[in-house]
Amino acid sequence: MRHGIMTCIMVALCATSMQAHTLTIDTISVSAKDVFTVRISANASIPAYQRAEIVGNTIVVRIPNAIMDANAIHPSCGEHDVRVKHERIRTTLVIRFVISVPFDSASVRRDGAHALAVYVFRTPTPQPTKSADTKWMLDVIVIDAGHGGVDGGAVGVNGISEKTVTLAIAKKVKSLIAQTMPETRVVLTRETDTFVELFKRTQIANEAKGKLFVSIHCNSMPTKPHPAHGCETYILRPGRNADAARGLSPMASEIPPEVRSLARLRYAFRKFFSAGDEAAREIGLTPQQHQLLLGTAGFTGRGLSLIHI
Repeated sequence: MRHGIMTCIMVALCATSMQAHTLTIDTISVSAKDVFTVRISANASIPAYQRAEIVGNTIVVRIPNAIMDANAIHPSCGEHDVRVKHERIRTTLVIRFVISVPFDSASVRRDGAHALAVYVFRTPTPQPTKSADTKWMLDVIVIDAGHGGVDGGAVGVNGISEKTVTLAIAKKVKSLIAQTMPETRVVLTRETDTFVELFKRTQIANEAKGKLFVSIHCNSMPTKPHPAHGCETYILRPGRNADAARGLSPMASEIPPEVRSLARLRYAFRKFFSAGDEAAREIGLTPQQHQLLLGTAGFTGRGLSLIHI
């Protein structure tokens, strides 16, 4: 009898131990900001998962050796018309997301230590054809603060991380553009200290239909401090055509609206770099470093096309 009791206790302990160590999906939420994203969070690191499978308007994600918590589905799923179904096939958890909005494709990537992100690439809404006079207007500008989260970037002489400086500059530039170009929408690829993968940054820009993509970074030097100072700007253009050439021609008889927008954008950047010590403190610059920026008469470049703001 004692042997039977011991056996029952051992079985109960083993069952409790197995339940405590089972990979459990505890939260499924949806965010439609910038990129439509379904986030799958677990109680532990997710060691393996299968690529997303699309069946009609359903995205299927399979996670081996996992179970689903009964209260895992967050209210945001219903708010964005995403129905979640799940079942276990042998040892694999199969989650089906029924998406109500049209979409082209989806991909699953890791999002932190204990989560997966299902990025849903939606079909863009057809836009009316714009005339040559308006399609080059800077109606949407995307500002990309380099690095972020686990990717700190370069480290300054005073110990500040590049990710902190680029985010502060991006926010300040957004504010200045809003003041000088109120008709232009400004989109940030990140607004907090988070890591955003490169493909997602371009996805944000494309979905926002950005006309100009500005990526802000800080240079790193082999020794600190270093005599190099100032700013450099590189321009990557997809090519030239008659419409763009006409808009940028200094000999044009009339100044098209896109040139006026570009001039005001330059003014916004110039205003930032000529700001006072308060703005310098916002991005972690010492007054001495700020004076080096102000004392730079021109900008030097090492590649692509260079623009003097």
